[in-house]
Amino acid sequence: MKKVSALIFPETEPSIQTIAKLLLFFDSLSYYLPTESDLANSKNKSFFTNLCSPYIPAPLTEEELFRFNRLLREMETSRPDELSRLFSTVTAPLATGQLRDLDEISASRVYSALQKNAETIASIRYKERLWQARLILKLAEMLDRREVEVRQGLAQISSVEQKVFAALEGRNKPESDDSVVNPDKLKHPIEDDILHAEPSLGTSGLHISMRLKAWAELFMADSSEQQPMILVTGNSECGLTLLEGYENIRRLAPVKLFSLVIPALHFACNKEAEATYQADRQAFRDAVHENMEYLARYLQKTTDSAESKTNSREKLSTLAKNLSSWENNVKHYLPASEKSVRKLDFYCFPGISFAELFQQMFHLKLPVPEKKMKQPTGILAILKP
Repeated sequence: MKKVSALIFPETEPSIQTIAKLLLFFDSLSYYLPTESDLANSKNKSFFTNLCSPYIPAPLTEEELFRFNRLLREMETSRPDELSRLFSTVTAPLATGQLRDLDEISASRVYSALQKNAETIASIRYKERLWQARLILKLAEMLDRREVEVRQGLAQISSVEQKVFAALEGRNKPESDDSVVNPDKLKHPIEDDILHAEPSLGTSGLHISMRLKAWAELFMADSSEQQPMILVTGNSECGLTLLEGYENIRRLAPVKLFSLVIPALHFACNKEAEATYQADRQAFRDAVHENMEYLARYLQKTTDSAESKTNSREKLSTLAKNLSSWENNVKHYLPASEKSVRKLDFYCFPGISFAELFQQMFHLKLPVPEKKMKQPTGILAILKP
């Protein structure tokens, strides 16, 4: 059976809950890390062993990494307003091919000594762009975490206010002992309790195009031999940006291939929950083996073709039967309420690879690696909320 893998974008800290949903269909997932130190600290690395692999697409040299980490340590301790200022500064256009002077250990000073050699200028500027891309993604992570903390704080304040108002109005009832934990809540935690505790594309979502461009720079520099044929995102705005980008470039609408029903699968992040998830996932995938095999062939044929071909009635009927079988098995093996069901929508960009799409969307003056041209049609999957 053809293995179906996907590369998550532009998240560099994808939610465990999102990964769990995507792994119902995909055999494996991968995503970029902005810094080498993130590899050891990745929370997803151990939870989804051999299923989801974070990696560095454009590694730094030992000296570059030392200076880069020093800069990041200073940023980690910055005030929220200072962090936002740094994000705005680092995302400013490169007017002269050099990074703006952030501080005494800014990237422009890191490379200033190297610029003495005229023959290395082009290489230096290329490294600067990758450095800047990594900084943007790392700063965006920090902003996301800060927003999560603010949201949690506001939620706690709101809860206290409601109790105070209820008490003043005489509506307060005897409360149960808060020290007693409801076992049902542990088994079936509310989605908001889980998702709000994890970083997500929030305030920094205002800079979606900047994050995408930074991620695209790393995608172009990614030297991994077997890059997944599908890009996937759990952020609808990011997905929509690529869909609109293709339409603006080709004057054609992307082609929607099909949509899969995906249950939410809420669980706590512990070994017991991991074992249960792995067992449930395997039982479900065994049941939909034939459906997945058909969809894998369908996606492979799509990505190998440079043209958008109209499917015959027979093919559409076969596709519909497989999608219906998938949905029936979801209801049987992974029952979930209607509220928690998601949709995983698949689109294709006929006649253009993702490398070419990024090159034209973000005006990247970089050559398209030959290996990235082997799949003439890009496939995008969007996990809808």
